Amino acid sequence: MPIIILMIAAISLSGCVATRIAGKTMETTGKLAFVTAKTVGKVALGTAKFTGKGLKTAVNMARGKEVVPLDKKCNSYYVDAILNRRVKTKLILDTGCTDTQIAPDIARKLGIKTTSGEQVSCMLADGRTVTGRAVNIRELKVGRARVSNVRAIVLDDGKETGLLGMSFLNNFVFKVDPEKSELVLQKR
Repeated sequence: MPIIILMIAAISLSGCVATRIAGKTMETTGKLAFVTAKTVGKVALGTAKFTGKGLKTAVNMARGKEVVPLDKKCNSYYVDAILNRRVKTKLILDTGCTDTQIAPDIARKLGIKTTSGEQVSCMLADGRTVTGRAVNIRELKVGRARVSNVRAIVLDDGKETGLLGMSFLNNFVFKVDPEKSELVLQKR
């Protein structure tokens, strides 16, 4: 019976684990052998960290830097996002927001049940305090940058589609360029 071997190399990066997976199948007959793995195509390098809730956050990018266009309306910048690979929406870029926020109708479209999430209070930019529920977004994609298991808050009175907050942005070294209307994301 042939044995298939997949080599996995793990590298520690300041508290995060970066895993590069490269595979080559080989057959053996009784002897265990290791070969240098040969890859075809792109190898995605991802960083991961534990979120404290037992969920692992993983970052995937096809290349080291992603430049995402921003859409400016009034004094806010909007970014196109895809949540859980199926719901496209525009989120307001908010570097002062601890967690990403989504509106209740977006949560419903994603099939997220907010009744079981941890109840939290959030202070808005205008000073108001509102309540919401903490939920997990399995995948949040902005440009080609993807982060899995992103903590988000579903606000009870969410009127906007949501905010792209630090629960996503902290996974990157990022820069907002208002002159070019761009968000630049780089791997940590």
